[in-house]
Amino acid sequence: MLSDDTVKQLASTPVFISNCNKLAYQLGISHQDASQELLLELLDHRLRTWSDKDVTTAIAKESPVLGWKIKYAAKDYYRRVNKDYARELTKSQMMAGMEPHVSSHSETLEALEWLPELFKNKATKCWVESVLRVGQKETMVNFNQTPRRFGNKLAKVCKYARQHQQPKQSNSHNTKELHIISQWNDLMADPDTDDNGIQAFIDQHKEYIDSIIDDPRIAYQGRLLKDYVHAGKDKYVFADLMAKREQELKEK
Repeated sequence: MLSDDTVKQLASTPVFISNCNKLAYQLGISHQDASQELLLELLDHRLRTWSDKDVTTAIAKESPVLGWKIKYAAKDYYRRVNKDYARELTKSQMMAGMEPHVSSHSETLEALEWLPELFKNKATKCWVESVLRVGQKETMVNFNQTPRRFGNKLAKVCKYARQHQQPKQSNSHNTKELHIISQWNDLMADPDTDDNGIQAFIDQHKEYIDSIIDDPRIAYQGRLLKDYVHAGKDKYVFADLMAKREQELKEK
């Protein structure tokens, strides 16, 4: 159980505030409500086994592991709140004569996060944001749409999104690397991931990981590659290097 002072410190960290702001925007709720829900998600799940000392030490060291836990706690809550909408989206795509273009609820929600940024037309942007926040039924009422009109609109929106996403991917020389980092993010997002799972990931991408950990801050690079379970503090440095590499790629 965390003390009130530790909870306040946690809620004041930049990574918490950043994810709280994003959650508030995604769900259309106040910053205060988003903060409360994110704290509850962290305390009940991602930080359930952490002691008060574990958390305060992680805050003081700006631990990347704590950052990952906050980031994915926000995603956990967002996905849980929107699981009903993910089902509605699939039905709507089928109604519009489309095959769902993502392979899971998780990927659906990830794709929807960036949809509003694509549209310059204010009316379309408002429609998309309504679908994201309140779902199909309420959007149909608010925009005076029949199921057929909603389906046609959704088909056009999805087509536009795919067309404007593809060039960005094809023009990037870092697509393969981004894919590996995406796999890493998915691994970190899974609460059941253990050291053996991370070792399997390292074995699968050994050459790439070897280039990432070619850093003086990694004390024992060979051990990290071959025996992650016993890599000690190097585990946290490795997570930090992966996060920094992802940020570098995004800024290119």
